[in-house]
Amino acid sequence: MKQNWLKRKVLGRSLKISPSTLMILLAVLVGVLGGFSVIGFKKMIAGLQVLLWAIPEMTPAALLEVIWYKRLLLPIGGGLVVGLLIYFLAREAKGPGVPEVMVAVITKGSVIRPVVVVVKALASAVTIASGGSVGREGPIVHIGAAIASTVGQALRLPPVQLKTLVGCGVAAGIGATFNAPIAGTLFALELIVTDFGLTAFTPILVSGVMATAITRHFLGNTIEFGNLPHFDMVSMWEFGLYLVLGVLAGLIGCLFSRSIYVSGDLFDKTKIPAWIRPAFGGLLVGLVALLGMPHVMGVGYASIEALFQGELPVRTLVVLVFLKLTMTAVTIGSGGSGGVFAPSLFIGAMLGGAFGMIVNQWFPTITAPFGAYVLVGMAAVNGACTLAPLSAIIILVELTDNYSMVLPLMFTVVMATFVSRKLNPESIYTEDLARRGIDVHGGEDLNVLRAIGVEDVIRHDEAHIADDASFESLVELALSKHRNTIFTVDQAGHYRGVVAMQDLKYALNNMSDLEPLHIIADFERQISPVPQAQSLDLVIDRFAETGFDRLPVVDPEGMLIGSVIMGDIIRSYNREVTNRNLAMELGARIQAHDETHMIPIGGDSVIAEIDVPGWMAGRSLGDLKLRTNNRVSVFVVKERREGAEPNIVTPGIGYVFRQGDTVLLGGKKRDIDAVSGGS
Repeated sequence: MKQNWLKRKVLGRSLKISPSTLMILLAVLVGVLGGFSVIGFKKMIAGLQVLLWAIPEMTPAALLEVIWYKRLLLPIGGGLVVGLLIYFLAREAKGPGVPEVMVAVITKGSVIRPVVVVVKALASAVTIASGGSVGREGPIVHIGAAIASTVGQALRLPPVQLKTLVGCGVAAGIGATFNAPIAGTLFALELIVTDFGLTAFTPILVSGVMATAITRHFLGNTIEFGNLPHFDMVSMWEFGLYLVLGVLAGLIGCLFSRSIYVSGDLFDKTKIPAWIRPAFGGLLVGLVALLGMPHVMGVGYASIEALFQGELPVRTLVVLVFLKLTMTAVTIGSGGSGGVFAPSLFIGAMLGGAFGMIVNQWFPTITAPFGAYVLVGMAAVNGACTLAPLSAIIILVELTDNYSMVLPLMFTVVMATFVSRKLNPESIYTEDLARRGIDVHGGEDLNVLRAIGVEDVIRHDEAHIADDASFESLVELALSKHRNTIFTVDQAGHYRGVVAMQDLKYALNNMSDLEPLHIIADFERQISPVPQAQSLDLVIDRFAETGFDRLPVVDPEGMLIGSVIMGDIIRSYNREVTNRNLAMELGARIQAHDETHMIPIGGDSVIAEIDVPGWMAGRSLGDLKLRTNNRVSVFVVKERREGAEPNIVTPGIGYVFRQGDTVLLGGKKRDIDAVSGGS
């Protein structure tokens, strides 16, 4: 690894390529690869649709003409093929795609296995072409991210640059599939990279533009819904109606987000083998299509076009809102591969269309045509699902080339996002991460601090005094110890309170006059102590509440046993972040490329992935004290799940290990061998 790094450094110097220039060049490469991957993916879906259905497009009218047993059996067969592909080749290819990319960015150093490119493309294409109720945008995001990660891994990019490059792959995928480079850029920045700085923004934008240019050259400069009339608001009174639509979209968006995971939980509770579950999901979709509702099959854009043409009545629209919601949840929850982006647009279009037709009938003189509400409904439900309103607004504007509806669009999307977030703080993407123990909202800070206990940073140099001692003794202690805080204890050593140096300043300046008039209780503050078993993420909150730079630490009986200071927490955090970045990058490379499950990192130190040994099972990280007793650091735990991808968990001190899971450790090889061997 060191030799490869030196070669790259010498090459970079000889070519005089700065890191920022290198990222731009790689962004161009990823954009080109992403553009061609989108073209290939779309053609693969189209080819499979013709092969399976013998029709050029999966429109509802065309599907109704297909013989009944095809509508029933093809989704089942497609689900069976998908189940086998995912279960035996790449289980992370299951699901929408975007959560898997987020997990890779947060917990795996942005490393995605190259095999995911092939498996995700095949599995998603089969799911969509056979009638599964999913979209193609999520898979394209996953494919683009996997391509970018593979390029970055080949060049051994550090984690920060690899993360940006993965964002380039995401922007390339979204930009190329929607013919919308700005939307692709914002989607990557808002959901994946979560960094709007110029260092990340520039290469991501370049990649999105390059991918879009590729697809425009080969597929034409077409917009998905670009042939629509331009809608305008008729009256300011419509803002009241858009407010109602925003609330409804927020409720439906939240329901859709939850339904995906409720469906997955229900399938997990069954005894159906994981590799065959997608076939059962296909059976349910086929039955709905057989009953005269083939609109739920596939991406659903043809049904949205039919809606704009006024071919669907209100009653059908209302039914389709809930049918599409349910069938998408069934397809993904059963283990199918496909996105939720297009289904959210479909659901929003049907909701907005029904709402628009009703208000057109009730308030004909003050409302725009129902098509305006269709557009707004699409963006509103999408924003409510993703909790990314900016991306939803820009995508719909670029998707429809309809800029005149920006004001009601922004208003409704923001209201829908607000309602959905109030009901559930997790989006349709981050819910999956939350279930794996990954705190997206707290960011890296809390995930890191949660894994470090007070015992790892405890000090024993605090100043303390009995609460019944004389005031003169308190003053002498303050002058001799030079501490900003002094802790008080009772005769048995139980913690009682805190005396702040700033409270003593006046007394210290006027000792001769004030000394006889004071007792320690006059200066004692009742500050809650820090429990010995606490993790540092909660200790940070205590520092913010008190404003002190040192806090008392007590054991379960309330005895003062030490203290913790803010500086030690910051140093411990910085050290842990450095170790974690290195460990996550190398650990992900272990999984992707190395069969030994161990990589040396200098001297006799290694990063290793081991099965949880029996002596650790059933015990918590805080109880084991691996860092103190065994001289090893625990970075992440992979919780094994039958027939599914493992949960990647950043363990806190209360985390209890289970036998059968695997754990990523860092330390000396002999110490890790000792832990693995049972000592």
